[in-house]
Amino acid sequence: MKLSSVLRYIEKETGAVASIHILHPAFLDCEALRLEPDQSLHHGEFCRYNKMHGEIKTCINNKARSLNVASRGRSFAGTCPFGIWDYVRPVLFEGKLIAVLYLGGFRKDLPLPSAWKGPLPGIVTEKEKKELRQYADFMERFIRIEIGIWSRTGGSKGKQRTPEYYVRNSMFFIDCNFSKDISVEDAAETLRVTPNYLGEQIRKHTGKSFRLILNERRIREAEVYLRLHKELSISRIANLCGFNDSNYFATVFRKYTGTTPREYRNTGTAPDLPPPSPAE
Repeated sequence: MKLSSVLRYIEKETGAVASIHILHPAFLDCEALRLEPDQSLHHGEFCRYNKMHGEIKTCINNKARSLNVASRGRSFAGTCPFGIWDYVRPVLFEGKLIAVLYLGGFRKDLPLPSAWKGPLPGIVTEKEKKELRQYADFMERFIRIEIGIWSRTGGSKGKQRTPEYYVRNSMFFIDCNFSKDISVEDAAETLRVTPNYLGEQIRKHTGKSFRLILNERRIREAEVYLRLHKELSISRIANLCGFNDSNYFATVFRKYTGTTPREYRNTGTAPDLPPPSPAE
C-alpha cells in the first residue's frame, strides 16, 4: 500500500481534497510514503484559481498559521480567508511533528469571486466531517507504522545514504516547494544533513548550485503560465513561481531565456542560449 494511493482513494470516495505537508526525510526515502508533487500542496481547483489570480501570498500566510497551530500537536478544523474548510491533523513520531494532514477543500459560506466559472466546492456536512476524521486516524497510524519500520531498519542514519540519494531527493524537494521561499538550508533540514554537505553533493553531481536548479524549475513553470494563462499579469505569474519581486523575476527570466517575460508571452519562444553559470 502506498500513501499516495490512499490520498487518491480518499479524494475519490469523499470528494475532498487531500494533501500532506511533510517534515520528515522518510517521506522522501520510503517508497510507501512517497507522495506525488501535487499531494504536498492544497490542489483544489478553486484554490488553484485564487493562487493564480493574485492571492498566493494570502494562501501561504494562512498555511503558515495552520502549521503553527498544528505544531502544538492539536487536530482542528478551520476555514481559510476564501471560505474553504479543511480538517487538519498533525502527525507526531517520538514527540516530534513529522507531517500535517489536510483533508477538506469543501466550502462554508464561500465568498466566490465573480470571475470564477468552475464548479462550486461542495458544502461540508457532519457526515463528511466524521468520515474525514476516520480517514485521518487511518493515515496517522499508517504513517507512524511506516516511519517506525524505516527508523528501525536504519533509515534515519544519514551516513548510510549515498550522495545520489540526497541529490535525487533535493530535486523532489524543489518540485514540491519551488513556489515557496526555500533555500538549500530548508532542503538540508528535511534531509537531516548540513547545508554545506548537501550543496557540495548537488554541485558535484549536477554541476549546478541549489539556487540555479531552483530558478530553472521556477522559470520552466513560468514559461507554461506565460503561454497558457495570458489573463494573468506578469507580477502574478512571478508570485506563483516563487518570485516575490516581479523586477527580479524579469531579470532572472531574461538570464535563463534571453528574452523578457512579456516578449516571451507575445512570441511563445525563446532563443537558444547557453545555460547560466553553475556558479550562480
